[in-house]
Amino acid sequence: MLQRYMAAKNDRECGLLSLFWTFLLSFRWPFIAAIAIMGVSYGVTHQGISDPERVLPIVISQILPVGIKGLLVAGLMAAAMSTFDSTVNAGAAYWVKDIYQAYLKPGATPRQLVVQSRISSILIVLIGLFFALFVKHINEIWGWITMSIGAGMLIPMLARWYWWRMNGYGFAWGIVAGMVAAVIQKLFFPEWPEYFSFSFAAGISLAGVILGTYLTKPTEKKYLENFYKKTRPFGFWGPIRTILPAQVLAKVNAENRRDIIATFFAVPWQIVLFLTMMMIVMQRWDNFAWLLAALVGLSVGLYFTWFRHLSTEVKVDEK
Repeated sequence: MLQRYMAAKNDRECGLLSLFWTFLLSFRWPFIAAIAIMGVSYGVTHQGISDPERVLPIVISQILPVGIKGLLVAGLMAAAMSTFDSTVNAGAAYWVKDIYQAYLKPGATPRQLVVQSRISSILIVLIGLFFALFVKHINEIWGWITMSIGAGMLIPMLARWYWWRMNGYGFAWGIVAGMVAAVIQKLFFPEWPEYFSFSFAAGISLAGVILGTYLTKPTEKKYLENFYKKTRPFGFWGPIRTILPAQVLAKVNAENRRDIIATFFAVPWQIVLFLTMMMIVMQRWDNFAWLLAALVGLSVGLYFTWFRHLSTEVKVDEK
């Protein structure tokens, strides 16, 4: 999804894409709620389901009718395969383009790049299978991915937008430090609660970002200026913001303030949207009415603080 955001022509298209993506996501939660409700119903009328990870297989095999059952299994397999192949391809691309061709063999031929891509793809799959040998429960690996690996990647992903001094080395050091911290936690401290794992990986990642940034040269100013003109982020961009005329800078500041205010509408709007869709499946019409009213109110606030300004993108080249 990130690639689609990056490929958008302007702020308006990117904003509309995010709105459409959130709307599509809202259909995921009614599906999950429906599976959970059918699992609870089956557990009440039949033998209880002691393992939560068996709810979906039991619902598919015991409750869903023929036809729907096959359609759902095909859809789940397609979703799993698309995620799997995109992850493998992305990992191979990182190795081939960002490491092998960039540093190890800049003059590599197309054939050599293809060979490296195939080898790295095989290695990624083998490494994944190796780690799978030690995973007993889906929730175990999911918690580690989101709270440890995810935490290790979170700081560099955010800091690159809001801190002008951060460079590629800071990003790389932060990612590597966070990933290493996540692996160490998994191998030596698997009993840690998820909130502690998150803090540990995020803290190590932050240290990597700071060290990698300050121990290396800053990014050339012309690239920072070009980036700021296109994205106009808020945060610690003081030395770069000085290139803008005062009247344009005032418009950028106003845009930043609107974005910050809109965030306080957008986050609850998304949560309420998901809950509203779930209430339809649960047939809790009283809760549905309250959530729908909240959704309408948040939508109005989001319209005035964000949506209606999508077409008024600040032009930093204005004089």
